[in-house]
Amino acid sequence: MIGEWLTRVRFLFAWKRRGEMDEELRFHLEQSIALKVAEGMSPAEARRVAMVEFGGVEATREECERQRPGWWMAGVLRDVRYAARGILAHRWFSAAIVVTLALGIGLNTMVFTLVNVVLFKPVPVPGGAQLVSVMNYNHARSDQSVPMSLPDFEQYRAQSTVFDFLEGATRESGVLVEKSNAPQRYSMTRATAGIFAMVQAKAVLGRGFLPSDVEPGAAPVMVIGYGVWKDRYSSSAGVIGRQVNVNGQPATIVGVMPEGFRFPENSDLWMPLVPTPELAKRDNRALWGYGMLKRGATLRAADAELNGIAGRLAAQFPEDKDLYANVLTFHQRFNGGKIRVVFLLMLAAVGFVLLIACADVANMMLSRSLSREREMSIRAALGAGRWRIVRQLLIESVVLSTMGGVLGLGLAASGVHWFDLQTKQIRPYWIEFSTDFTVFGYFAALCILSGVLFGIAPALRSSRPDLMGVLNDGARGSGRRSGGWLSATLVVFQFAVTLVLLTGAGIFVRSLMNSLSTNAFIPAAKLTTARVDLPEKRYKDADARVKYFDELLPELRAIPGVEHAAIASDAPGLGAGSQPVELEHVVVANLAQRPRAAILAVSPGYFETIHMPILSGRGFGEMDGAAHREAAVVTRDGANMLWPGQDAVGKRLRLLDDDGKPGEWITVVGISGNMLQEAQEDVPKPLMFLPYRQQGWGNMTLIVESDVDPLASMRKAAAKIDAELPLSEPRRLDAAIQQQVWFLSLFGKIFTGFALIAMLMAAVGLYSVIAHATSSRTQEIGVRIALGATVGNILLLMMRRGLWQIGAGLAIGVAGVVPMARVAGTVGVSGQVTEIFLVAALLLAMVGVFACWLPARRAALLDPVKAIRCE
Repeated sequence: MIGEWLTRVRFLFAWKRRGEMDEELRFHLEQSIALKVAEGMSPAEARRVAMVEFGGVEATREECERQRPGWWMAGVLRDVRYAARGILAHRWFSAAIVVTLALGIGLNTMVFTLVNVVLFKPVPVPGGAQLVSVMNYNHARSDQSVPMSLPDFEQYRAQSTVFDFLEGATRESGVLVEKSNAPQRYSMTRATAGIFAMVQAKAVLGRGFLPSDVEPGAAPVMVIGYGVWKDRYSSSAGVIGRQVNVNGQPATIVGVMPEGFRFPENSDLWMPLVPTPELAKRDNRALWGYGMLKRGATLRAADAELNGIAGRLAAQFPEDKDLYANVLTFHQRFNGGKIRVVFLLMLAAVGFVLLIACADVANMMLSRSLSREREMSIRAALGAGRWRIVRQLLIESVVLSTMGGVLGLGLAASGVHWFDLQTKQIRPYWIEFSTDFTVFGYFAALCILSGVLFGIAPALRSSRPDLMGVLNDGARGSGRRSGGWLSATLVVFQFAVTLVLLTGAGIFVRSLMNSLSTNAFIPAAKLTTARVDLPEKRYKDADARVKYFDELLPELRAIPGVEHAAIASDAPGLGAGSQPVELEHVVVANLAQRPRAAILAVSPGYFETIHMPILSGRGFGEMDGAAHREAAVVTRDGANMLWPGQDAVGKRLRLLDDDGKPGEWITVVGISGNMLQEAQEDVPKPLMFLPYRQQGWGNMTLIVESDVDPLASMRKAAAKIDAELPLSEPRRLDAAIQQQVWFLSLFGKIFTGFALIAMLMAAVGLYSVIAHATSSRTQEIGVRIALGATVGNILLLMMRRGLWQIGAGLAIGVAGVVPMARVAGTVGVSGQVTEIFLVAALLLAMVGVFACWLPARRAALLDPVKAIRCE
């Protein structure tokens, strides 16, 4: 007991003596060790002898620490305090590191927040992690999104055991018609009775669906969304029990859903899915399934169980041949494919930015480590082990990265808010960009890993100092002996990655420019479009539909200020129908290999409205499309695809329906200029225009050319013909085209921002390396100038290292450009990769040469006398 007490007292006195050792004692200790090493004594022996001479104060330090409770944590905290003092002592150097890391960590946190919400975070409904989408998978067509038939859905629900809920829904548009309000079109869902109970959504007014609502013969009821209630009914409580007309069917409003609720897919109206003879057909596939897995049930188990049921149905019913169940999470179903690839590509790109930032900081830390060699050598001579030095330097790096990360949180929050505003009108309602514990965990890991990443190389290098040389000669000149290859490698890596990012950004921007420059002859800023969807119950045949548009067209052309007016099945440049075609006198052995054509049904005056030239033949007249007057106009490229090397005017073809049954023979009466109608098609199909009377379609687009906004007059003209028909999707054509390419525009901005930041960091990194190399050779440069070296000689001498680093980085970057361009092509982004790569390489090379030239020029203008005397 007494011996233990004496030991503790001895350690307390030793600890007190260590704390009281002043700078003068430390100075003499260092000098003693240096002299003994210079006399030929080994560093370890010199340290031991010096410690004995100076009372063993430092020799007992580690032993004292190990006797204290929590000694390891106390050591870490002391290292943190030491790091903080060092950071404050070199404010501007530390500030440069913190800002660089703030960009890298902030951008990464921003992008991960987006990726987490879009791809991983559960849908924001109770039990969202268990919510799944159920559809069919057609193996023969490799189609994973085949809707289900009502009989198949009922079998799935009756036989499955892994779901608490399994509900079905169909999607359609719903036109609300009332005497007191103008008709308006909304997104409507018809769903089974448990759709609201599945996601625990309770009406803020009235009720949801009851089981009796889906019984055959039940009185039609409807639940409306909060936005409809607020905008159409001024948030009136009297809306419950109100009688309305929906798509020609009377219904009673029985409930209002909470604000923001639009399940499953941006729905505004909900009606019960009542079985009908048409829905009872097994080949009528219109249902999307949504399920809530039981607690403990997995996605794989649900998929396996439903596939077992699907296999039995396929063996029992011919209509279900080749159909299997396909169970996916909400994100996999609606945010998969191209969306998933783009967001992961964005995460990879911003990861490259962080790597460039870490390389930049590592170079800065390496340059600083040269000036700290004397400090590290003395610490090693005093007995500090290699791990002790590495730990100290890594803690300093992690403190710097944490400071950069905290600063970067503001950048991340701003970036997420900006992205939220840019996609507010486009994204699904369940996408809510917000942070959670996953994001904060990622952020914390990023701060630590970044600190280790950029700090490990400088720490390892500093932990093995040239003890003899440093103690004898000081740190001067040590920079000439080591450290160059690692800095050079980091710069080469920065330029290689930056080239990949610049090329990727260039591909996005070029694709956007190509999309906006297509169909340049169309006066998009003067064209107003709106859709009309004729209900089948009131417009049962083609004659009734043609009669409606025949009456509407003169009304549109009579609007004051209107220059031209026409109708078309789709607006110019915004998609088309597609059907197989059979060419006269052309025999195709394999019917599946018949060519398909993009079909656009248009009215007379369409070509004048969009200013499309007719190159040969003629456009459509008033009689075209009538019986035995079937006609077509084909674009020049379309004619060359169908009849290469021949005059297409006068040629005949016919369209085939889904069952392969051919229609009437159609005569080509004209060849028009080229127009890109399907912007998302990698290989455009031949584009063919047909008279709208010939097709008799009920879903058409009104196109009006006018310098002023004619929308109000267009609504009046449509109401004059049929007061119960609203115009939907009213917009200027240029705005519609901009909305179509929002994907390219938004992600083009993002990737361009990443690339420019990466280029700036790479240039700064190269500048710092050349500047440090120049400063370490100041005396040599002075001697060279004194001996007659010209400015050009010095410039070439100093820039040679940077130039080969630039060249090596660009050469290695080529290997990354090829796979990046391939991935971009999978999401519909393409461009002249070779041209874009050359431009990006030239731009990056110019920036790099300028970064080399600045310190080299400063060196070339040195005063040789002052340079030679420089210490």
